[in-house]
Amino acid sequence: MRCCVKLKFGLQFLQAGDLRMERDPSVIEYHELRRADFPSFEKVMLQSVGALERATGLDQFGLAQLQQLHHWGIWTLFTFMRALGRAPIRIFVGVDRGQVLGTASVLLLPNAGYIVGVATDSPTRGRGIATHLLEQTRILAQRKDKSWLLLDVESENETAIRVYRRLGYEERARFGWYVGSTPTMSTNPAGTAMEVNRSEMSEVAAWVDHNRPPTIRDPMPATSRRLSHFEIMLRMPRTPARTWKLSSSGQTTAVVRGSYLPTVRTGYVIPAAWNPALSGDSLLSLVTPAVSWIRSLGATRTVVVVSDPPGAWEPAMAALGLPRVVSSTLMVRPSA
Repeated sequence: MRCCVKLKFGLQFLQAGDLRMERDPSVIEYHELRRADFPSFEKVMLQSVGALERATGLDQFGLAQLQQLHHWGIWTLFTFMRALGRAPIRIFVGVDRGQVLGTASVLLLPNAGYIVGVATDSPTRGRGIATHLLEQTRILAQRKDKSWLLLDVESENETAIRVYRRLGYEERARFGWYVGSTPTMSTNPAGTAMEVNRSEMSEVAAWVDHNRPPTIRDPMPATSRRLSHFEIMLRMPRTPARTWKLSSSGQTTAVVRGSYLPTVRTGYVIPAAWNPALSGDSLLSLVTPAVSWIRSLGATRTVVVVSDPPGAWEPAMAALGLPRVVSSTLMVRPSA
């Protein structure tokens, strides 16, 4: 792992009471992660793991990355880049008498700060710790000229969603996560999805942006490198990734990207945009080459993330034998 460590824990985010404000939280010191914080920091981070992470392999992947911080070379490079203001992730902690009580991280993207790994030690919830940590991430994003803050939270976590609303976040989209063993794919049921080559990627990214709602496009525009904001979590440098598209009469009708994380032998298939008139068979043909490809790399688990309402995706996922295991909600606020 490079210095641009990404902490994958955190879609579960907060449990009930995490963000209630205490009148005097001054006993807690808030600072960026230090090496001396590691033992209690890891304990708190593990409490951010929820149903989504466990079902999709992100818990194991996040833990493996977390362990990388223990290597002196990686930690030294990370702290050096942080001192220069060039670290792509910043990790904040709230500490009382040497013990980390809460943490929140922000990934610095071209137009936004993406919040991950929000967690509070269970015995200390209700003291406003997460609120103060989230304010640290907001101040940093604003100082770095990021216009937006984004985060994902499990849709069933109604307590956290209510609190995020109080902090100025708004729900922008909801997604279903379909997870199962990687099926064998032999034929494309309705046409053939063509792989997108590098020279086409800018054009494909522009098509994806045009076919997404502005509520998502404005804070997180599609680029050749990142068609969907979920790629922040599901891809690392040098992660194998490929892109396919469906076309009709020479016009693009759908785009999907697949990636593979060998650490957890999991393939992730992210439909970036599609014509809502497409049938379930057409959508199945879109993801078929991605599923076949990740299987060829050794995937034993397939994860497909689809925005709600799923429409024709339901029969397509049923044909793959992938049940919907959990939902997540994208929430957005201006950094100012």
